[in-house]
Amino acid sequence: MKSFALMGVLLTLSGQLVAGPFVRFGYGYSDFRSQDMSIKHEGYPEITLSNYDPGAADQVLFSAGYFVNPHFRAELALDMGLASEDTDRVTYSRDTSVTGELSAEVYSRIFLVNGYFHFKGERGAGMFDPYMGAGIGLAVNRFEGVSSQIPTTSATVSDSDDTDWAFKLGGGLMYWMTDSFSADLSVSYTNAGSVTTGDKAYLKGVSVPFAEGLELDLETFNYGLAVLYQF
Repeated sequence: MKSFALMGVLLTLSGQLVAGPFVRFGYGYSDFRSQDMSIKHEGYPEITLSNYDPGAADQVLFSAGYFVNPHFRAELALDMGLASEDTDRVTYSRDTSVTGELSAEVYSRIFLVNGYFHFKGERGAGMFDPYMGAGIGLAVNRFEGVSSQIPTTSATVSDSDDTDWAFKLGGGLMYWMTDSFSADLSVSYTNAGSVTTGDKAYLKGVSVPFAEGLELDLETFNYGLAVLYQF
């Protein structure tokens, strides 16, 4: 009985040693999904834009949370996208098709509550620590500097920002350099909802109203490198 009691105390102390608050800071790279969009003019047939790729954006990753036990940590996170202008070749279609360009800056600032499961029940200096997790939160999405160029003309579209629900799924691999300090590589999928431009285009000083703006769905695959320190 005494040996079982001693084992229970040791396991409890082991869990307490792993539990505790942490901060995590890193750099990320988010790759946007290609998609089709449309321009709906007042009184005119719809124009479709095919195969627009918003490109990619850098991210600054910051989170603070708590290791509840050796297998589970929870955190509040900010994935802060940095604006990056991208120009992509697209096909504009209305009765006939023409190839042109669309330029824009697209990024998201995403606030998340994340939970992660760590597969190993112990850790220490020199150990690898694989994990997986998910999160939900809000995204502030920005679509700016939007301009459209086709062979005969070009126009700019009014900027916009929208707030939408966001969720994240992913995993990674930590390497503990000390008992309190680790580095990790992560891969995740993030859906930050959508963002729609304003409903006006500007062509040679003339404002052209849309029935709706350009709506962009913000789905990305993200790659991150971060460091974590547990207090």
